[in-house]
Amino acid sequence: MISRRKSIKRRTEAGVAMLIAIFALLLISVIAIALIVSSGTETALAKNYRTSTSAYYAGLAGLEEARGRVLWRNANYVNNTIPGYMPASGNPSMALSQVLYILNPAGDEIVNPTDLAGSNPYADNEYTQEFQMPVTAATVQTINSVSGAGGVPGPQFKWVRITPATEFSLGLDVDADNQPNNTTSVLYYDPMHISTISGTVKPGLVTVPTSSAVQALEITALAVIPPNTQKLLQYVVAPGIVNLSFPSALTLDGNNVVYQGPTGPNSALFFVNGNDNTTNRSCTTPLAPSVPAIGYTAGGADLSKANIMAGTATTPANYTSTAPPGTTPSVAQVTPPPGTMPSSMLKPSTLNSLVQTITQSADVALSPVLPATSVMGAQLPTSMNASYPMNIVINGDLNLTGWHNAGYGLLLVTGTLIYDPDASWYGIVLVIGKGIVSGVNSGVGRIQGAMFVAQTLDPSNNWNPLPDPALGAASVNFSTLNPTVSGVGIYYDSCWINTALRPPMYQLLSFREIPLN
Repeated sequence: MISRRKSIKRRTEAGVAMLIAIFALLLISVIAIALIVSSGTETALAKNYRTSTSAYYAGLAGLEEARGRVLWRNANYVNNTIPGYMPASGNPSMALSQVLYILNPAGDEIVNPTDLAGSNPYADNEYTQEFQMPVTAATVQTINSVSGAGGVPGPQFKWVRITPATEFSLGLDVDADNQPNNTTSVLYYDPMHISTISGTVKPGLVTVPTSSAVQALEITALAVIPPNTQKLLQYVVAPGIVNLSFPSALTLDGNNVVYQGPTGPNSALFFVNGNDNTTNRSCTTPLAPSVPAIGYTAGGADLSKANIMAGTATTPANYTSTAPPGTTPSVAQVTPPPGTMPSSMLKPSTLNSLVQTITQSADVALSPVLPATSVMGAQLPTSMNASYPMNIVINGDLNLTGWHNAGYGLLLVTGTLIYDPDASWYGIVLVIGKGIVSGVNSGVGRIQGAMFVAQTLDPSNNWNPLPDPALGAASVNFSTLNPTVSGVGIYYDSCWINTALRPPMYQLLSFREIPLN
């Protein structure tokens, strides 16, 4: 009886093991399927990330190509394809409706961003959003990309658009009127902008151009990676130098400035000339109006004029210009009235901001090895020449004694400039900081362009910045210069001034990725 019950129990439990095995197999199958699905998902995600990243960097490549090609020293400068597109100064002056596309088709495909048909995958509908009109209503020019030069496939961006920037296109309230809706005025970048709220220097975009502002450009790139990954990226850029003007051949900025010309037996061989140069002119632009030979900025009871007149007394007729008419020597106040010196050039803070701006975009910036030493002329780059002027910044003193060469471009010295007239400089010489220039030795060189000297640092306080609003007493002392041929001196030359002001780079003001619907 007991044996029978055990036999029945074994028969009722006989299928349990099979059920457990089936459930285990199902569980393993579910896990396996999940792993397969997960692996496929991860593969798809990795592929999407890879194509998205590729599109992103392809778009960046397009932006950088465009930023490079609006620069005058670039081998693929846009003016090489469209003569005269950019001004001779290198600074943009694009009209609101002006558009330039750089096209980059792959193989035989057609890339036409102005074809706004729904079937066109490369239509530039973003332009309508930013400028409130279709791109077909704009003045459009196109050039081809150089990214695939030499037969090597380049980045897969399709087009890059270059336009002026406006408040509406950027979505910015630049003029603080609580309405970033200006669609009719282009924007400018002013590195010497004085805030209307704080009264301090606050570089930024402005709606009204100033004497130091340059136009801001918007560069937009569309990149497409098959099968259909797209990225729309955008830069806002501006030339890396301010739009300076020089109201005299030699400008002494500040209070109670001092000038002393050569006094030796050969002093009659030294000149400061405010008439635009006509000899071996390096450009074809019209002559600029004459400016005073020496300009000063402080008026009233300030001693600047008296100091300069005393320093020119040895050879007054050698300080020549037709402006102001009938004056010998040609010495005049260059701040309004009666001159045109902008107010941004009359304060320590704005001039120090100018120094920072030029330094940030300099081709070469040098500092003395030790505080008590000077940068010597031999340390200046030998690669600069008339065809390749450079922006050189000396953070400290520069001693040109024994430097028997010529420099080209813009030279900024924040300390003392010791000038040897056997050296020449074609372009602009700025001595902003200590504001001291002294001359030594003899020579046959010249400064051709313009020189500007301002003291923004306090000599009685370890050369720390002077507080606004008053500048110190800039000083130029050429009393020990001994010219050996006639013509040594400072000569106003608008060609070399404009050459020196051509931007060495286009600085990046902002970057964003624009969502695509």
